[in-house]
Amino acid sequence: MISKEKVRRRALETRNALAGEWRFETSRIIVEKLLATEWYRKSEILLSYCSIHSEVDTRELNERIQADGKQLFLPRTDAGEKTMCFYKVEDLKKLKKGNFGVPEPRGSESVEQVMESGAFSKEKILMVMPGVAFDTKRHRLGYGGGFYDRYLQRYGTRFISVMIAFAEQEAWIIPAETCDVKPEHIVTQKTIITQNESCAESAREWRQR
Repeated sequence: MISKEKVRRRALETRNALAGEWRFETSRIIVEKLLATEWYRKSEILLSYCSIHSEVDTRELNERIQADGKQLFLPRTDAGEKTMCFYKVEDLKKLKKGNFGVPEPRGSESVEQVMESGAFSKEKILMVMPGVAFDTKRHRLGYGGGFYDRYLQRYGTRFISVMIAFAEQEAWIIPAETCDVKPEHIVTQKTIITQNESCAESAREWRQR
């Protein structure tokens, strides 16, 4: 069986080779598709991320979340413990570089406290996550640290999860382990892969064209 590391290496090479201007414009298309979904419209709390390197660009997404009057939370990681928590962001200009060079929030209000209070139903909280590769069965491959897998194992039933990625990041198959947790939806510039069978059928039809 092909190894995760081999799939990860190939996917990163492919993504890094995409032209910068193309990535920026395509990121806009992906974000617009996400904003048009029912999951986004119904959400009141967004767990997003700050894009780095060749990831789908989230700068406009994070600005839009705040402009739409939704609460924005971004992750802060503990590299030693290999954990992350999401903290509320009031001003995107006040983020500080943290682990892995990713801009992180410095606030003290965590979404974990909000979720544990039970004040918001699952439909009101949406997580938007990055990834290195994915397949049509919604398996997701990250950078290898397991941060999102552990987070989803603990809190995944309390929100809707969606990975945003370029269609070029799709792998034929991703070797899955029991500790891996699938996002409920994957949005690319070309399709949406979801648990909903009708959307999954649309994805298959697109690949046959």
